[in-house]
Amino acid sequence: MFKHHLKHVSRLLALGLLAQVAALSLGPVPAWSLDSGWAETEGGRMRLVVDPVPHDDGTIRGVLDVALDPGWKTYWRDPGSAGIPPTLDFSQSQGISFETMKYPAPVRVDDGYAIWAGYTAPVQFPLTFRRTLSGEAHIRAQAFIGICEKICVPFQAELTIELPQTQAAGDPDGQVVDDAFARLPETAGADFSIEKASLDPAGKRLELAAKLPAFRPSGVAAELFVAGPEGFAFGPPKLISDMDGVAEWTVRVDPSSGHEAASETVALDVVVTLGQRAMEQSLQISPVDDP
Repeated sequence: MFKHHLKHVSRLLALGLLAQVAALSLGPVPAWSLDSGWAETEGGRMRLVVDPVPHDDGTIRGVLDVALDPGWKTYWRDPGSAGIPPTLDFSQSQGISFETMKYPAPVRVDDGYAIWAGYTAPVQFPLTFRRTLSGEAHIRAQAFIGICEKICVPFQAELTIELPQTQAAGDPDGQVVDDAFARLPETAGADFSIEKASLDPAGKRLELAAKLPAFRPSGVAAELFVAGPEGFAFGPPKLISDMDGVAEWTVRVDPSSGHEAASETVALDVVVTLGQRAMEQSLQISPVDDP
């Protein structure tokens, strides 16, 4: 019995050794394997990750991956009257064009000096691209973000990736990209959406009302985040009502944005969070639409 057991263990060890040799024979992942490598600074680091396998719509997906040290924070797309929203410049890329950058749901940050929208944990910003030429493509991104602890500092880096003409599906880095897209806010639906939005004629105050899900965690309040076109900045939303499944806010249009008045329709992107759920909705509103 004991000898039989030894033979069985020996066979397993031999198989395991063969598996290790086979894995080593495959060699390292090529340098162009979707990851630009980390650029580092005090308080954090960032990299670009791209999954080159096109989706059904022809787009290629990636992420700007920002890792923050404990206690450090970074900004959402509209950080308020002060702050550095994340920006990416892909103009030096070849064979590929940049299309969109998406933003996970932010949180409200009070740093003792200002209240703003941002992230207090590592965050991934989903990106979409489209090939413009056949063959290999070269992605070169000039990335610029602000990260904060007690003070905020700019963080700029050049991130590059060489994309092959073809790439087998299932590269492990592709999961990083898929997870980032899966964490984006849901689209507006029957149980979670903006019901009313208006901008006063002077363009100084925004009023919004959101229908909230019937189930909500105990003690959790809804939070509102607003981003607009260039020339608009918004103060922290003020919750004025939360009853019967509807939350209402007023939002100051910050005069420091350089926007004095509006006469045209304004495009807004609105995010409402409620515990683990987050909803994003794009709106077109006119300043003549009084509540």
